[in-house]
Amino acid sequence: MKASVILSLLFAVVSVASPTSNANKEELSWWTITTKGKVDAQNHWLSLKDGKVGGFAGARETPDKAGKFFTAVYPPTGTSQLLSGNWDHQLGLKVSTKGVMQLVDLGRGPTSAIIPKDAPNSIEWGVFQVGPSGEITVKDGADIPSRQWISWLDTDGVYYTGLWDGFTRQPRSFANITLVATKTEPLFT
Repeated sequence: MKASVILSLLFAVVSVASPTSNANKEELSWWTITTKGKVDAQNHWLSLKDGKVGGFAGARETPDKAGKFFTAVYPPTGTSQLLSGNWDHQLGLKVSTKGVMQLVDLGRGPTSAIIPKDAPNSIEWGVFQVGPSGEITVKDGADIPSRQWISWLDTDGVYYTGLWDGFTRQPRSFANITLVATKTEPLFT
């Protein structure tokens, strides 16, 4: 019971605390992000376009045309915020279908106001970690060892990325992937 209450409180703190991009530019780490799958067709560079995060035709094939992202420490939890190269757009995870949280652009400075009252854990930000080899993981207090990153081709021709719980049946086919960040030069100095 106590663990359940503590986990609920942790989710509330992660979901309610608003993100910040007030970090000094020297404290930021710049990255390109790619999906890595078992076959080459699953390997795509991610970009941000029209409020969506995905592998877009013309940008997903090479790191030169891929989007640039940066991380900054998220003070409430010590994890990382993942922001797009335009400095003020926060990336996060949002429930898209049961069992999947899609990697999305949450826009400028999302706050707890964007979280539906009836679904308090449906949107998260500031929960990312970049490991020494560049692998991006999620640290949000959930104890779901079967979770994994997935990628799927949608009807608009874009490869989207999400975090699947590992057991909920999905209405679409997808590929298990690893999300990898590669250091890059900053957009500004």
